[in-house]
Amino acid sequence: MLREVENRHPDTAFIFGDPQSGTIDFETLLAAARRQLRFVLTCVLAGLVLGLVYLAAEVPLYESTARILIDKNQPSVVTKLTESGSSTQLDPMMLSQVELLRSDRIGLKVVDSLGLATDRSFLSAPYSLLNILTRSVASAVRSFIGSSEGGASVKPSAAGGPDRWQAFGILTDNLTVARVADTYVLQIQFQSPSAEMAQKITNKYAEIYISDQVGAKDESIIRARSALAQEVETVRKRSVDAELAVHRFRTDTTLTKETLVTLRQLELEASSLKTQYEQVLQQYQASLQNLSMALTEARIISEASYPGGPSSPNSIVTLAICAVLGGMIGAGVGGIREYRERFFRTRGQVRDELGLDTLGMIPLLDGKPIRQNKRDHAAGERSFIEVGNSAFNWVEQHPHSEFAEAMRTVKVAVDVEIPTKSTKAIGIVSCLPGEGKSLVAANFATVLAMQRCKTLLIDADIHNPGLSPMLANGWERGLANLLAGDFNAKDMLAHESLPLRFLPGVNQSQKKLAKTVQPIEKMGDFLLKAGSTFNYVVVDLPPLAPVADVRSFVQHLDGLVLVVEWGVTARTFVRESLNNNPILADKCIGVLLNKVDIKRIKLYQKFGSAEFYSERYSQYYKT
Repeated sequence: MLREVENRHPDTAFIFGDPQSGTIDFETLLAAARRQLRFVLTCVLAGLVLGLVYLAAEVPLYESTARILIDKNQPSVVTKLTESGSSTQLDPMMLSQVELLRSDRIGLKVVDSLGLATDRSFLSAPYSLLNILTRSVASAVRSFIGSSEGGASVKPSAAGGPDRWQAFGILTDNLTVARVADTYVLQIQFQSPSAEMAQKITNKYAEIYISDQVGAKDESIIRARSALAQEVETVRKRSVDAELAVHRFRTDTTLTKETLVTLRQLELEASSLKTQYEQVLQQYQASLQNLSMALTEARIISEASYPGGPSSPNSIVTLAICAVLGGMIGAGVGGIREYRERFFRTRGQVRDELGLDTLGMIPLLDGKPIRQNKRDHAAGERSFIEVGNSAFNWVEQHPHSEFAEAMRTVKVAVDVEIPTKSTKAIGIVSCLPGEGKSLVAANFATVLAMQRCKTLLIDADIHNPGLSPMLANGWERGLANLLAGDFNAKDMLAHESLPLRFLPGVNQSQKKLAKTVQPIEKMGDFLLKAGSTFNYVVVDLPPLAPVADVRSFVQHLDGLVLVVEWGVTARTFVRESLNNNPILADKCIGVLLNKVDIKRIKLYQKFGSAEFYSERYSQYYKT
């Protein structure tokens, strides 16, 4: 019978190990990874498919690159900065040149030079899938607004002003300017759906930048020449005036000892101004030479070439990212699925949750409908069981199968738990409808009869009979007559070769009759009377959850076998159902896990578990 049903919650331990010991069960984690591997691989494959769809829909972009050298060896401001011995002082200057290349001063010159403001192919070219979708939505909105306003057309912009700035915006969005590492090289890159346009715009940016630098230097030279020329003229005039003063003094003044001192002072002043003039003139000429040399400070060292293929999207990188993201999503969802795993999968879980033994793990049977021949029954003639589906007499057709061995294991457990009674009334029950209790009841009764035990099978589910349609389809008498006090031994159907009798349940036309009597009392009296006739009475009971019949009727049974659908019925629900019915739980002999997926059960095996050696049992079974 039932060992004490402990109110344990091993779900977390099943996934992560034993929380009390503070350790992680890596074997369980690996088993969980094996179980979710197919799902993760499916997500990876889905990611690759989405990646391929994206690559097919995405606009290919071509990238062209040009490089400009800022020559620090020329006598320029760069040289002055580097001569200070601090390389960090060069960074602001290089960053300033980067910003200059990205400025509207250069960008608008490129737009005007190439006529991009009037180039419809450039202005309307899609640069990405998002760009295509955005334009489609915008076009639909404009069409809708246009139709709602009576079809008014949009006037083109005056003087192309907005188009000029639109073209500049496209340039800015697709232009990349950066300093190459710590060198004095600036790299210009431009992406475009047209390879030719990418090359043309990149080269034009470099060309206009150089031209702008030359123009800026020209302006500096003009300003410097003007300033230096003015200074030279001023010093020259002062020097000439000093010479004239000396000449006039010599001419107009009688030279005496006192006047010679004055003359000497005038001559020294004139000589000093002449020397100053020569120095300024020399600086002027040297400055002009240096400024002229500085015109070659920036030069193109690598012109933009024609792109041989698209640079974006990168197929390998895109597919790799999609695969990784798919795998990460799959792993995350798989972890959630494992955390939410609350079903019976192994014998250990049945033992830990319910304190019961697993009497068998029954595979999902591939039953086939059996065509039945209509018979005309003569008065007083015995009626026989007619099986409507091969799954309901599986043990008779496959006596050496794993399913048949599970049914024999149930018989052994019943005999061990109830050794003294001559007639053993065994109920087959489940917590929910559809778990396969009727199929188990039919095959268990057949196994008992195959061992020459007189067996009575009763379909006691008066609400939704499962056995009767499969074993006595169309039969009009049975349990309803028993409950109404109108029972006849001929209401039980016989097996053609085995000591098996079947009492059909309540069909649709008899449900009103069944409701007028007390089913529990009548069934109890009937089981007492059947004690001298049968060795075993197998009762297919209603499920526990929907109705209360089992709770009332369980006192008339000697034992119960609980059928649980593998991987479907929640462990917590089964445990609470037994805890809420102590008498039922005490009479429960064991559990049958039904509809087991033999291929998937391997994913839940652990070293040393019963499932770990399941493959070695297969040689003993024949289907």
